[in-house]
Amino acid sequence: MTHIPKGIVVTGTIHAEEPVSIGGTVKGEILATHHDVTLEQGGRIDGNATARNITVKGTFVGRMIALQGVRLLRTAWVRAEITAPSIAMEDGGIFNGSVETARVEAALRVAAYRRKA
Repeated sequence: MTHIPKGIVVTGTIHAEEPVSIGGTVKGEILATHHDVTLEQGGRIDGNATARNITVKGTFVGRMIALQGVRLLRTAWVRAEITAPSIAMEDGGIFNGSVETARVEAALRVAAYRRKA
């Protein structure tokens, strides 16, 4: 597992071939299509995340694409477009945005196209 600890800021694109845990800040894109991404409490993502599963305990602003599901825990603060076949949100979590559960494959193709452009 790759861990980005509190106090570290990463700007750009992260290509992950293993699960990723973020306690710091990522400004850009996380690509972990075959693995899970966990945004820890106190962590922040400003950008896009594509993963098998995405769990949010911190602050996320941007776009999420999950092949299996997204979990927003009670400490999550999210402003995002979410595309995933399943989404779960605990009491206390804050979400402002949109959810699309039917078009995950199309969203993956669009994300791949945008990366090439």
